[in-house]
Amino acid sequence: MTRAPLRFPRLSRQLAASAVAGLMVSTIAAVAVVIPTVPSSAQGSSAPTASIQVWTEASGTPVDNYWAAQAKAFDQANPGDSVSIDIEPSGSYNTKVATGLAGSNAPALFFGWGGGDLQTFINTKVVQPMADAGQSDAGNPSWKSAFVPSALGAVTFDNKIYGIPLGGAQPVFFFYNKALMARYNLNFPTTTTQLLKDVVTLAKHNVTAIALDDSGGWPGLMYLEYFTDRIGGPQVFVNIQNRQKGAWSNPAIIQALADIQTLAKDNAFEQGYQDISFGTGFTEAMIHNGVAAMELMGDWDIGFIQGYYPGWVATGAMGIGFFPTVPGGKGNPADLEGNTTDYLELASHVSSAETYVAEKFAAFLCASPAYAKFEVSQGLVPVIAGSESLFASSPLKQYLVPIYDAVQKAPYFQYSWDKALGATRATPLYTNLENVFDLTETPAQFAKAMNAYQ
Repeated sequence: MTRAPLRFPRLSRQLAASAVAGLMVSTIAAVAVVIPTVPSSAQGSSAPTASIQVWTEASGTPVDNYWAAQAKAFDQANPGDSVSIDIEPSGSYNTKVATGLAGSNAPALFFGWGGGDLQTFINTKVVQPMADAGQSDAGNPSWKSAFVPSALGAVTFDNKIYGIPLGGAQPVFFFYNKALMARYNLNFPTTTTQLLKDVVTLAKHNVTAIALDDSGGWPGLMYLEYFTDRIGGPQVFVNIQNRQKGAWSNPAIIQALADIQTLAKDNAFEQGYQDISFGTGFTEAMIHNGVAAMELMGDWDIGFIQGYYPGWVATGAMGIGFFPTVPGGKGNPADLEGNTTDYLELASHVSSAETYVAEKFAAFLCASPAYAKFEVSQGLVPVIAGSESLFASSPLKQYLVPIYDAVQKAPYFQYSWDKALGATRATPLYTNLENVFDLTETPAQFAKAMNAYQ
């Protein structure tokens, strides 16, 4: 899957991952952002030069143009170096990366989500840890302090860092049409009991309660992630990720699946939702036009909606809310699900000169204050430390500040399950969860099917 990333990712959520079941979010220190520099001993005429390729997934946003412009700026600032940005369509990106890394056509840097997929790349020795250009300490590069500590967990294995944060923080929230909710005297639901009641109320008025674009499988997964956390707390998925036998049969999973099926039976989602893809603008149009009341999506959707309907988001017409609590549930209502961020990762089958230039370009692009400012302009919350001052002048601050505060204060930030588990377990997870949404598979049957992969 792809989750929209900085690219407002998971695009296909594209959204990606952690080597651990979840990430404890560290307090974001208000420190000055430092642009890393190449150590002086490595600079000058003796510094290696190279031409490198950087592969990334198309976002369909100004982000694509920004990266291309930065590559040109890097080339001008570093005579002899050349950075080529290859932007691949979402549907073919993952296949291209897998094929490239397995053969002799690997890029030096490529866009990724860390987590389970990165672990697989590490095990097959097709990626290498990142450091400062020309240095060897992959566990403590100088650019490390430029980022919020929690942003590095998904790419840290055996105390080595295998990627540099490329996007903004990507927690998942409900976004809703305030005017539509008010028309039917509804407030945003703070409990799942109220959510289910609202679904029924809206259905009586022929209004879709929740817009869902589940063609890729990952948007529906966000419901399972949140329901499970709210019911059973973080440990439920920790057990799954750690391959505990029978972990999918946990009562919290079974209840979460039953709640999803209740939503489906009560027609909470629009007809044909499993044939609608994120990135088409369909569900965003439903929210904007008052055809649907709410949508569960990563915060990258703010940038998408802003692009589709300039000015509407900034008016405050769209509300933002946490996933409701489950009465009697063990999970903390401030827990978050989603992606900590996304990354540039470094291939191993490149020369030492290409590695040097790749590490230098990664720091040049990703760790600069200018990049943080650009991210905020696109409706993102940077994981570059000290970025909170940038929100004050943003027309989207009414959304960015609450998201920033939520990330800062979250007791637990669970990385998206599909990316945390990796493709081998994510593929059957998508398939069986789709059957649950279709009401063709019971929660018990789902658990049995997934337990086979533990």
